[in-house]
Amino acid sequence: AAGGMRSITFVQAFQYWLKLTALLVPGLFLVLAWQSDGAPSHAFDEPATFREQRVVRVDDTVDLRITAPLAVTVNGTVDGREHDGTEVRLPAGTHRIDGGTRLTFAGGSEVPAAGRGADDALSPSRAESREERPLYATYGLILATFLGTMGLPHVVVRYYTSPHGVAARRTTVAVLGLIGAFYLLPPVYGALGRLYAPELALTGDADAAVLLLPGRMLGGVGGDLLGALVAGGAFAAFLSTASGLTMAVAGVITQDVLPSRGVRHFRLGTVLAMAVPLMASILVGGLPVADAVGLAFAVSASSFCPLLVLGIWWRRLTPPGAAAGMLAGGGSAFLAVAATMAGYPGQGVWYALLAWPALWSVPVGFLTMILVSLATPGRVPAGTPAVLARFHLPEELRTEVSK
Repeated sequence: AAGGMRSITFVQAFQYWLKLTALLVPGLFLVLAWQSDGAPSHAFDEPATFREQRVVRVDDTVDLRITAPLAVTVNGTVDGREHDGTEVRLPAGTHRIDGGTRLTFAGGSEVPAAGRGADDALSPSRAESREERPLYATYGLILATFLGTMGLPHVVVRYYTSPHGVAARRTTVAVLGLIGAFYLLPPVYGALGRLYAPELALTGDADAAVLLLPGRMLGGVGGDLLGALVAGGAFAAFLSTASGLTMAVAGVITQDVLPSRGVRHFRLGTVLAMAVPLMASILVGGLPVADAVGLAFAVSASSFCPLLVLGIWWRRLTPPGAAAGMLAGGGSAFLAVAATMAGYPGQGVWYALLAWPALWSVPVGFLTMILVSLATPGRVPAGTPAVLARFHLPEELRTEVSK
């Protein structure tokens, strides 16, 4: 807030390396521990099992799907029956486990598949839709994250600190490589979590694997230190994204909303940029982080992506077309997000379409933008060909043409 946009750029650059270190160093130690454990790579081809006796507390009602009879010690309610530390042999099929029940699994037991119970208004239906239509859910999330990134404010404003186009393009390529290296790590943690912390799939806390694995695989002070490093990297990620977004939104509020553009009004814009998301987070605090990120990217992909792509590459784009496309694509994705957060319609095909809207909302944004622009050809801004030429000509040639 004190140093401005350039300061935030350096802050995010520093925090990237902090986050990479926080995941890479523990990841290397965990892989070495896995190698010293015999590197049972064949375990990835087999059903997940508990390596040792494990007590699992189920906080929310779940349905466990068991493929073979399973003996488990139960403290709580299973299929409507109360048990007080007694061993129960569950036949193959689906069994309802009430919230607050503790299950003790013996070492070597297969980890049952879990689906949320009907009492949960949001995540159960979302989980069921993902399981019923995994291909649609996967491609919906991929499209949203791929296309939504270009519309994120804290990403777009980074180009304000590039001195010229060559530097901006080099930075883009370099950052894509750095991000690609960073995203090699989550599959490593996911694979190790499946082996050493499989009960997280039952409790719905799979994202806690990165914090639990150091203690599970290494233990002692070393595990605690690596876990602390991972936690520090997580907080660096939170602060990096939050600071960049705060600066970007505060700049927009100061430039386009508030009557003056002084430092005092920028500080007021910063307060507003933090207050509104804070209130929204109170309303949707139960939404899983991964789902919330996917939904936000879907809105960005459906609104800013068509605008940026057509605005840079299509000279017939008009202001009415741009506005209509952003409203149609982004608005439909936003309504889908709102319906998903409200738990509507609950399940089935319609819920899957609303839970991962990018596959249809992005085409809606592009199509609306194109059709409205073609219907308003007289609204193409004057000088559009010259502006697009400046976009695409090399810097050296553009300088000569200007002279």
